[in-house]
Amino acid sequence: MPQESTLTTTVPFPKGRLTLERDGGFARGEMRAPAGTVTDAIVMDVELSVTASGTTPALTLTQRISVLALFSASLKLHLGDGGGTLEPITGVTLDRLRLDALRLLELDVEGLEDATEGLAKSFVTGSNVLKFRAYLPTGHCAKVRESALYTGLSPEQLLDAELSFSRGEADPFRTVAAALTLSSVRVTFSPGTKKAEARRLGVPPHIRRVINAESDTITTPEGLVMDLSHEGALAGNQVGIITVRAGGVLVADDPATPSRVYADYLRKYPGVSTEERTITSYRTPIYVAAPNVLTRHYSGAVWARMKDKVTEWNGRALYVPLLTHDQTMQMVQAYAARLERGRAIVAVCTALYEGMQLEDRLLPYTGMTVLTDRDDGFADFSGLYCVAGGTPQVYVPEQRQRQAALKVRDAMLQTQQHPTGNRRLVRSIVLDECRWVPGSVTDPSGYDVVSKVRQDVTAILRDAAASLSAGLANAF
Repeated sequence: MPQESTLTTTVPFPKGRLTLERDGGFARGEMRAPAGTVTDAIVMDVELSVTASGTTPALTLTQRISVLALFSASLKLHLGDGGGTLEPITGVTLDRLRLDALRLLELDVEGLEDATEGLAKSFVTGSNVLKFRAYLPTGHCAKVRESALYTGLSPEQLLDAELSFSRGEADPFRTVAAALTLSSVRVTFSPGTKKAEARRLGVPPHIRRVINAESDTITTPEGLVMDLSHEGALAGNQVGIITVRAGGVLVADDPATPSRVYADYLRKYPGVSTEERTITSYRTPIYVAAPNVLTRHYSGAVWARMKDKVTEWNGRALYVPLLTHDQTMQMVQAYAARLERGRAIVAVCTALYEGMQLEDRLLPYTGMTVLTDRDDGFADFSGLYCVAGGTPQVYVPEQRQRQAALKVRDAMLQTQQHPTGNRRLVRSIVLDECRWVPGSVTDPSGYDVVSKVRQDVTAILRDAAASLSAGLANAF
């Protein structure tokens, strides 16, 4: 079974309420969440005032979906003042965002089927108020069982967040019935939070359209891909036979079709919710991650090809991105910029901090946990060290350097099996420290590609080993 959603409370913030004319939202520094929490979704409560010149029946489901399509949202996270950003969501209409939230959060738009106060109520002559609640995913991935341990944006990340919410020019109510007119829109934004034991820097899921004009293939960005779909209903789709690779692993091939891909998903996840099953009315599944522990999920790009190209790809990918070295450093620097003068932090890999057993390729998707110089354990772990207003640098505590140096010395003792020392063991010693440091993995394959962080950790341990014996420097 998937990890249950842990989104437990919503707390409106001072500037989170607005009357929407065309564009609204919130700027950096405005969205606030309680300390000791992380935010898995931004909750958008929308109140519509509709004037009716006569009694009018309730909207059909298709018409209600068209109301959602009137609105669109974008989310941007600023990574400090250096200009770096993450843009998880860009101009996504709420009808599409509803399907994305169903896949990621397993939460549907509340009020969509409500005939009392929601979008499914009938209209009386005069003023009518309709309400619905939509979710913009920022963390929780229901298909990953350990999701509660590492997902979500910290209150500090929310302060660096910028959200825009737009209303289209068309009036979906007047399109449905000449008697109806949308007169006003009120929106309340609030963070959907869960309790977090430690300060966390999460990596939000991204939503991207993926196309490849006049080609029989499409490819998602590198990352932890949760879903790749083709726009349009599964029933009657033209995609045909497909080949799909996830992280380089063949997961579907001739005679596989989207219908067979979805049937296989349902076999793996027979408990899929009724609401999530409705996604196939709008999208054709190409790759769908089934519920499992994180280490059983594929990482890297998802690649798909039609056996016979009979239609243009119009894909949509839901994924957690693989951060670059610079993005990781900017996230730590942005957090440290809010510290009091003279204070310092160490950012460590959340997977290691939470005791998760993962393959190295999955470490970057679990984000970071931040320890301040006032916290127990601040001097216990390797990580990225940064003082207030400073630049992050790789940090290995002195006691861990000494322990690693002694291990290297023992590894390089001449034995019958290793007459020139065991350099494979030395590599393992280095990687044991690397795993604690965010940014040590910057390639989908894990440590097969040497990152800048790994180079820095190696240099620190080489110097520590050389302080015991100059000859040990050659072991690295």
